Amino acid sequence: MASFPLGPSYVKRTIRHNSVRRGLLGGSRFWLGVFVVLRLALWSGKVTKRGEKPIRFSEALKPGESLVIRHIDPAE
Repeated sequence: MASFPLGPSYVKRTIRHNSVRRGLLGGSRFWLGVFVVLRLALWSGKVTKRGEKPIRFSEALKPGESLVIRHIDPAE
């Protein structure tokens, strides 16, 4: 008896492959819907990326004050 790779990555790859082949290229409305849902999930994952946020510093400048941004080379 042969063993088949039926893990989660295999199932995801099969669904992705079928959605492109049968939906996008084949015209099946069901698989086209699956393709759209997968793309939206991928896009929303990138847009709502969680993790370490960039550091922000906010301070109001008074009249006559200025802000200077410099890059200091680490080799110096």
